[in-house]
Amino acid sequence: MSAVWVTGAGAISAAGPDAASLGALLERGGAAVGDVSGLGVRAGEAPAPGHARETRRVDRSAALFYAAGREAWTSAGLDDTTVDAERVAIIEGSSLGPTADLLARHRERLEGGGPVGPSALIRFMTGAGGSLLAQHVGAHGAVLHLSAGSVSATCALGEAFQRIRSGAADVVLAGGGECPLHPEIVAIFAAAGILAPDGWCRPFAEDRHGTVLGEGAGALVLESEAHARARGAEPRAILTGFGLTCEAQSMIAPASAGDGVVRSIRQALGGGSADGIGWIKAHGTGTMPNDLAECRGLAAVFGGRLAEVPITSLKPALGHCLGASGAVEAVAALLALEGGYVPATVGARSVDPALPSCRVAHAVERRAARQVLMVSESFGGRCAALIMERP
Repeated sequence: MSAVWVTGAGAISAAGPDAASLGALLERGGAAVGDVSGLGVRAGEAPAPGHARETRRVDRSAALFYAAGREAWTSAGLDDTTVDAERVAIIEGSSLGPTADLLARHRERLEGGGPVGPSALIRFMTGAGGSLLAQHVGAHGAVLHLSAGSVSATCALGEAFQRIRSGAADVVLAGGGECPLHPEIVAIFAAAGILAPDGWCRPFAEDRHGTVLGEGAGALVLESEAHARARGAEPRAILTGFGLTCEAQSMIAPASAGDGVVRSIRQALGGGSADGIGWIKAHGTGTMPNDLAECRGLAAVFGGRLAEVPITSLKPALGHCLGASGAVEAVAALLALEGGYVPATVGARSVDPALPSCRVAHAVERRAARQVLMVSESFGGRCAALIMERP
């Protein structure tokens, strides 16, 4: 089994147009959620992605992923002289894909907005961002789109991890993009009781009452150790484990004891101990049942150590990027490991006493953690976990 190195990263989010903007926001303990014109709710809105000529025929979520992927590829220092194109893969994750653009175009058509254009077939095709990236980097290996709710991009990273580890690929560019900031999508989440009525997400707090939406994209370049060494590259981090499970009990409610969280973390640990994990990047949606179930699952794995290991939710700072959240937050975790800090869970200053004893990071902590555990959850009972460590 090959070691899996992270050699490149890219992100576009409410924090700004690139990974550096994301790192700067997190290191100062800031938040980028605010009022969004035309939505009537607070959310995390990403800036317009670049590369307008290349992305003119695809939807915004695909354009966001393309922007993050290009940044990741460039930061990894890869080009056609350093890779075998047939052993390069691209894996994109998204929950809603082009839904927001499709709804907007449908509204225009209902209001007499003209005929369907010839590029509509491509614009509303899921996975278009990955296909564009394949053309940009010349990837001739697998180019996939995965959709599994809010664990979509985490699954994309997990699939990439497995392909590198098994020797099926040398390089995989993986992550995801999401664009849920459309009035109809907001209305659906609000009707389900998931959005915080006052627009403030307070994960793990006693007065938590919902999440806030966000948009953006994140991408990592994963590479086998042998391939990276051969071209003289150094690892920015190492992925050591991935777990994916399903609680198989409800389409909406999590298992109250956090069963899926427990199993996915134990899969990622591969039978090893959690003692080396110095920081937990939680899913942390700020809803009553999800935070309770997640915390109970973490307690089942960490035991008494959960009161010592800092826990961060990034949803209050960036919004819930749905299927892309796992990738945006994985880039955030990488930057935090490199910077020697644990990001803050902004907006909440207390921990619900009904939760198992735990330590939520309410401010940025200077801590050179060796390993970070990243947890993602989704409707349908899907739970995923990744473990990343400093070189």
